[in-house]
Formats: sequence, structure tokens, C-alpha cells
Amino acid sequence: MKQFVILFRQGPYKFTDIAKAHRQAAISLWAREQNARGHRLEPRSLAPSFTRPGIEVTGDEYGQWPVTALLFLDARDLDEATAIAASHPAKDYNVAMEVRSWAPPNPVPQTS
Repeated sequence: MKQFVILFRQGPYKFTDIAKAHRQAAISLWAREQNARGHRLEPRSLAPSFTRPGIEVTGDEYGQWPVTALLFLDARDLDEATAIAASHPAKDYNVAMEVRSWAPPNPVPQTS
């Protein structure tokens, strides 16, 4: 298995309390199923506030759909990771997803 990450970008969406409860129930069920299949999900929610130090990037869409969560998972390849993302219930709540492979950075060699 290789490691992948799904980046979630939340588009404009008004959630009622009922919609929030349905979304949470659907995601919990989906996550249990994926973990049972051996995909070892590791979710991370991101705080709504952020800063952008460095180069300023502009554009009509930039920042309007902020990254709201990351989901690390194991899959055989990018096609399988993409299929897993495509089955995520977030698709029903105006969320754009991006799938990427990832690996921890190589450690800097110690010089003596």
C-alpha cells in the first residue's frame, strides 16, 4: 500500500442542523467501511482562520474554496485512492476534493 492524502475544499453551503447530522452520520459510516477495507484513514480538520505569508496569489477562485480538511489514507495506487475519494459523502455537500500521493520528507543527512 502507498500513502495518499485527500484535500477537501468547502464551497459555499448553508448547513441546517439536520444536514449536519446527516453529513456526520454518512461520513462516520463511510469511514468505518474504508477502515475495515484496510485503508487506514487518518483525518485532520483545519481551523477556519489562516494566514498566507510569502508570495501573494490572486485570482477569482483562490481562497473562495478554502482547504478545510485533510484525509490521509492507504491505497494500492492513485486510481484506487481517487475511487475512494469519489465515494466520500462530502461530494453531496458542495466539497471539491483533490487526491495526491505523499511521503514524509527525506531527513537531512547529518554531517560530522
